[in-house]
Amino acid sequence: MSGPQPVASPTMTGSPATASLPAPGKAPRKLSQAVVIVHGMGEQRPMDTLRGFVQAVWSHDPARAPFYAHVADPANPGGEKINRSWITPDSRTNSHELRRITTPYDVDGRRTDFYELYWADITQGTTRGRLAAWVTNLLWRKPADIPRDARGLYVVTLLAVIAVLGAAFVLATSAMQGHISWTTGMLVTILASFVVWSVDRFGLPYFGDVAAYVRAETATVEKRALVRDRGLTLLRRLMMDDGYDRIVLVSHSLGSIIAYDLLQILWADFRPRNLEALRDKARLKAIRAIDKATLKSDGSAWPDKLDDFSGFRRAQWELYRHLRASHADHPLPWKISDFVTLGSPLTHSEFLVTYDLAEFRRGIAERLFSACPPIADTAAGGTVLYQEGRGRSGKPQRAVHHGAVFAATRWTNIFDRGNGWLTGDPISGPVAENFGPGVENIQVELRGSLGRIFTHRLYWSLKATGVEVAATAGTPRSHIGVLRDAVDLGRKLEPSQAAPTTPARR
Repeated sequence: MSGPQPVASPTMTGSPATASLPAPGKAPRKLSQAVVIVHGMGEQRPMDTLRGFVQAVWSHDPARAPFYAHVADPANPGGEKINRSWITPDSRTNSHELRRITTPYDVDGRRTDFYELYWADITQGTTRGRLAAWVTNLLWRKPADIPRDARGLYVVTLLAVIAVLGAAFVLATSAMQGHISWTTGMLVTILASFVVWSVDRFGLPYFGDVAAYVRAETATVEKRALVRDRGLTLLRRLMMDDGYDRIVLVSHSLGSIIAYDLLQILWADFRPRNLEALRDKARLKAIRAIDKATLKSDGSAWPDKLDDFSGFRRAQWELYRHLRASHADHPLPWKISDFVTLGSPLTHSEFLVTYDLAEFRRGIAERLFSACPPIADTAAGGTVLYQEGRGRSGKPQRAVHHGAVFAATRWTNIFDRGNGWLTGDPISGPVAENFGPGVENIQVELRGSLGRIFTHRLYWSLKATGVEVAATAGTPRSHIGVLRDAVDLGRKLEPSQAAPTTPARR
């Protein structure tokens, strides 16, 4: 693989088993955490996104690793040192092209494993006809059904289609009437060839992925299922691995729609069930703390913001803590504490996923989509719990409904809105309007080698410059600082008590 190498070779300074031992006097080893990155649209190379992401959140963050884990950067031996990490074979991904990137014990006595959910190979082969059908579906809307933040996307797409159809019409009518010269015919042929090349080179590799996944239709169901099966296989293995007590799901671009779907499917299987009043006091208390912020069950009226946003985020973390350990009464743990979206098209979900906002809100009310905070189970509001029967002892048992994944998972959305299509990231934007005021939306302003021109792939770039827009308090963070705080490898809300020791690792 060409390009800079973000990880240090273990052969340079020892093996992971010996070089990553915690220093004498440190706290006992803690259970590890896993970070799964879901890449975005386009012809992605396996591990490219993963390696760049690890550079940003781990390798170049000296505060995360103790001094003995700092090593020379193989890509720049004379520069600043980086945090050690290793690329390790791993069977969970079901692909020999993908590896796990693992770290030594950090300053908190915890290791982190980074995984990539790679899906680009599955969506390859999208036809021009499928792409044309998807584009036609987008354009065949009433103007009133096009949300304000999607009008730029709509207008640019419409103009491109008009230009292509207009050129084709002129060529066809001129040829039929014999009014086209050899020179004009050659120029039109070159133009047509360029259009076809552009569609094949850029349209299909990028927007073909969107056409193949974003909407459930007869032609897309099979590929959608294959992508989800791969993601569910990886995440379920991590959820059931006793060596991990936390998973962070990070997604970019179209990958955020895939990751959102995976969260909903997993929660339906792993959500807390069989809860009894006396046996599960702690879990029920944590759930009722979430109930204080639940939305109305019909999804018709959402507040612009939560009265106690930070309190809601603390309550989400507390519920995750109570659900992450499995035992005989609750054998399925929930370990996904955080969902981080970067440059996400979920901001346009009422345009891309459904036909209009009314249909999307119906999906929220019917629990086809999950809101943050979750909607209450009853029309009168109240709780995400419902009674599902009685246990063997005859005691009533309750469960959290399948649309309440964000009761125990924090959602942070990072975006660079920019201005129009020439600057910033036109694909991204805030998602609270569609998914609820419990999402932490953080706007950044990014600049790359071309300035502000299309910053969609710069959220974890160390070569780019970026700053937080409208910081709530203190000095605005850099875009890398925003990303590191969202992934939260240091677990800012974790109690200081000693964590369980880790079992023998693979």
